[in-house]
Amino acid sequence: MHPLPLGELAATPWSLNPYWFVALALGIPALLWLALAWRRALLECPNRVRRAGIREMRRLLKVVQHSDGLPRPAHLHAWLRVTARVWNVRTSAPCVGEVSQAAHALSGDRTVSSRWRELWQTTEHGLYGPNTQPAHDWLERAKSAAATVNMPKRERLFPNRLSHWLPSVACALLVLVFGPQSLADVPWSSPSQASNAAANAEQESAPQPADESLIEPAPEPMAPEVAQAARTALESHWNDWAAHRNLAAFQTQEGELNQAIAHAVAAFIQHPTGSATRETLLAALGETESVDRSLRRLLAGAWYERAPALLSPAAWQRLALFASLVTAAGCCTLVLSLYSSSWHSRLPRHVLLWTGRGAAALGALLLIASIAGWNAYGAFGHPQAAILVQNANVTPVPTDLVPTEETSPLSAGAVVVAGRRFLGWREVSSEPEISGWIRSEAVMSLYAQR
Repeated sequence: MHPLPLGELAATPWSLNPYWFVALALGIPALLWLALAWRRALLECPNRVRRAGIREMRRLLKVVQHSDGLPRPAHLHAWLRVTARVWNVRTSAPCVGEVSQAAHALSGDRTVSSRWRELWQTTEHGLYGPNTQPAHDWLERAKSAAATVNMPKRERLFPNRLSHWLPSVACALLVLVFGPQSLADVPWSSPSQASNAAANAEQESAPQPADESLIEPAPEPMAPEVAQAARTALESHWNDWAAHRNLAAFQTQEGELNQAIAHAVAAFIQHPTGSATRETLLAALGETESVDRSLRRLLAGAWYERAPALLSPAAWQRLALFASLVTAAGCCTLVLSLYSSSWHSRLPRHVLLWTGRGAAALGALLLIASIAGWNAYGAFGHPQAAILVQNANVTPVPTDLVPTEETSPLSAGAVVVAGRRFLGWREVSSEPEISGWIRSEAVMSLYAQR
């Protein structure tokens, strides 16, 4: 068995729950839908144009007041435009009669309409008359007229249609459903108590013999210099999967099976696509009976059980992130197709609709496959995954004074999730009912520590 070149580092998985990717795929379109729905609700307010016109008129008069001399023609043009908006005149070139009628219809006072008629005519005369200038008191008259116009109230403070509230309800349900799950400490990959109890009972009553597919001939001799180079590489970069593989091959031929299995598992989990890592792991396992269930399926299961080994847990996570973004993009396209008339899309609505459906379906399938592949690794997909290199008893407190009957035995090769360190002890958890402390030298991390 030839040694592999060193220096290629594997990625460490994220400490994330798969619900986060589902929430990302649905949360972004939900927020976009919420924003567009509230925008449409505000745009449908009948007094929206008048409210905007009054605010613009007040800003315009402040600009004219701070400018030197009389108002310029640009100011007068702008005043005519915003006056039409103040009185909700929607024509492109409003005249004095339309403004006067609109002012009388909205205010119900002929004095108000007459006042605005005179100011409009004065403004037009100063703007279009031959060799004329605006009246010296034009600014004061315009400010006085603007002060008499009250800001119209909104007819509704909140959206009151089902199409307006549905996105808000969808976002709330998304938070309520996925929020507690995403904050849970137990990932999807954690086995249930019932399955663990059944599996333990089965193993205690009738241990299964080793699968023939897990039995490989002994590897070819490997020089000690290769092992020394591998140890040096691991001191610098623990995620050097080739170094784990070379060291596992050397330890297998030296008979250090527990250490060989640990390093072979690390190499296989970090780089499962390489045939060299798989062959080294099979050679290290030999006739070992106590093989982790997830690892056994990845090595010797049916074709669909071996399919997750096409990518590492970290790679499945990156693919799940990409799939969630594709799903979100497709769903966002569907949302935009619902509001295509409001934002004047250049693309036809049916093009947006079918594009969004295709992208959402493709992303959803890819997301399901990615989560399933990640979930198939079990505890190996956790960034703090570790493996025991010797038999150990899990104690509830970090001390050797705990009675044996209060400890839980774990055999070498068991996969655990490591936690805190304390004076030569390491906190580990293997199953929901097994959690405690073991000696640090009895456990080896499968990924680099962060």
